[in-house]
Amino acid sequence: MMKAGQIALVLGALAYTGCAPSPDSIESRYVSPVTYQNWTCDQILDEKRRLNREVARVSGLQRENANADVAMATIGVILFWPLLFGMTATKDRKHELGQLKGEYEAVDLSARMKQCVPPPPTPGAPQNVAATGAFDGTYSGRGKADSWCQTPSLILVVKGADLSGELSEVATQAATSAVTGMVLGTGAFTLTLKPSGPNYAAGEYEGKIAADAATVDIGPVGGTSKCTYRFEV
Repeated sequence: MMKAGQIALVLGALAYTGCAPSPDSIESRYVSPVTYQNWTCDQILDEKRRLNREVARVSGLQRENANADVAMATIGVILFWPLLFGMTATKDRKHELGQLKGEYEAVDLSARMKQCVPPPPTPGAPQNVAATGAFDGTYSGRGKADSWCQTPSLILVVKGADLSGELSEVATQAATSAVTGMVLGTGAFTLTLKPSGPNYAAGEYEGKIAADAATVDIGPVGGTSKCTYRFEV
């Protein structure tokens, strides 16, 4: 067992390595909504969608870095704790992510202040399925994954324009990410994954419902494994 002095050294080494914080713990940096006061609603809504994707992307990178730092520190403690002093932490994206979160909050507030809403469909354009329920139902099944990854499973429940469900990346098929999203009249849909833990899939993805089957590709996700999933359920 390590003595008290050794434990203190290890704790100091962990602080010295500057482990990357988890994305959920990173607070947004203030950005004034005045930045967008001269933007049109179309510009604001486009920017809001772009920032939403960027927050999800950088959050995924930050989560991987945080997990890598923890694993690196754990190995150093178990195998050879003096090695921690020579370790170089992974790239910390907390400032980038904090800025993106702040920009998203600012553009979201600007959209609400200007009462910006997505424009109604033009005549002859595909209507939102909320009016018809053409794709209502439950789509579920196992997916295909890279050979080094656990076979995933997916459940999608469609009711009108609303999509919900769960993704599993474990052998027990227990839910590891919650699914929410929206379905359009063409059958195209977007889904957002909210993980139950730092090692599970997150972010936004696009898919399609056709011939009574929902198809969507998810990934790459995970830590160093970088799994990619394909579903046709």
